[in-house]
Amino acid sequence: MNIDIRWVKLLGACGGGTFASLLRRKRHNEKQAHKAQLHEWENEGGNPAPSPEATDTLVTTGSA
Repeated sequence: MNIDIRWVKLLGACGGGTFASLLRRKRHNEKQAHKAQLHEWENEGGNPAPSPEATDTLVTTGSA
């Protein structure tokens, strides 16, 4: 194997690892920012939206 090919493979592997690391860090930062915004919104008195799995029927207590 030629030394140039080895250098290209080494640099390609390092570049790919760096790129994957940057993507993971970006996703982590976005997730943390969303979590902080949700926490701030809940502290203002807001309620989180119901989950999509929640049923659409209303539960009432007492006599209607």
